[in-house]
Amino acid sequence: MDTLRVPSEARYCFVVDWYDNQSAMMRKYQVIFYGADGTLEMYDIKNRRTFLKRCDYPAVKLSHLFVGGIIEVYSRQLTIVEYGDAYTRAFFESKSESTVAYVFPAAMGDAGKIIDTIYNAGLTITEMKMVSLEAAEAASLSLSGGLVLAMKLTGEGAVQKWAAMSANKGGVSGSVSAAAAAAESNFLFCSKKLPKPCGQDSSSLLLVRPHAVSDGKLGLILHQLIESGFDIAGMYMLQLTRPNAGEFFEVYKGVVPEYAEWVNEVTSGKSVVLQVMFKPNAAASVPALRELCGAHDPEIAGHLQTSSLRALYGETKTKNAVHCTDLPEDGPLEVDYFFTILASA
Repeated sequence: MDTLRVPSEARYCFVVDWYDNQSAMMRKYQVIFYGADGTLEMYDIKNRRTFLKRCDYPAVKLSHLFVGGIIEVYSRQLTIVEYGDAYTRAFFESKSESTVAYVFPAAMGDAGKIIDTIYNAGLTITEMKMVSLEAAEAASLSLSGGLVLAMKLTGEGAVQKWAAMSANKGGVSGSVSAAAAAAESNFLFCSKKLPKPCGQDSSSLLLVRPHAVSDGKLGLILHQLIESGFDIAGMYMLQLTRPNAGEFFEVYKGVVPEYAEWVNEVTSGKSVVLQVMFKPNAAASVPALRELCGAHDPEIAGHLQTSSLRALYGETKTKNAVHCTDLPEDGPLEVDYFFTILASA
């Protein structure tokens, strides 16, 4: 969701890094984004020449542009490392205050509604992680120990907005100031700390695709998942690399025509991955989750499974809102891939 209000003549400049696998070199570019029409261009800093002429590229929105963010332009993953000029810095720093929001187990049943409220307030979730805090770690953050869902919220007046939303509500809290948020964010999101996956044999994987995350559908998807009787044992936001995405979807290569487009889409922005737990008596756990997700093609899902996630939030066979485990025996493998292999890489 694009939440920043900008003058139509605005021109914003960012310095980005791109790792060129072929030459094994890191290359720097300027990305220039035009507020008037959402077009962009790229300039090769080293060679001092235009790399990409100004063009329409609707997949990149203003809300995607912040230091530390990753955008994908024509299959190149670009990491934004700094602002390109004083005007861009001044604008984004005035609009991009951050805070850390916490959701504790007592409120996890309302996590979807909470996330939806955050988006509706004009804030962007730039980091998210369910973590298990030791007593000493929790005390350093003035929190109670145990499992907590932490989210970095970015936007104008983020600290005050979240404080107002969470006031007098049980099971939620947040940073007391922007300075506290910076310290908490560094502790939580600059480490690889995640709960170790447990009960994989009675769980499966759900991945909310980048287009659904950036369009503000995450809260709605999470709410429907919880309301359908599923529990969440683990959750975090991540940016998949093309090698990781290719490896994960390799089973579909040569089988599903959309394989290449799936890899392109799932690396185009941040996804949210969840370890979904099933009730002890749910023998058909993976099929139950597949039924909730619906047919791969949202158009077919719209006819056959009108209340499924893909029918409600999917757009095309490529942008179909979510990925879920297809086969029961693959559930533990996919959970392990995201919550053990990638999380510790």
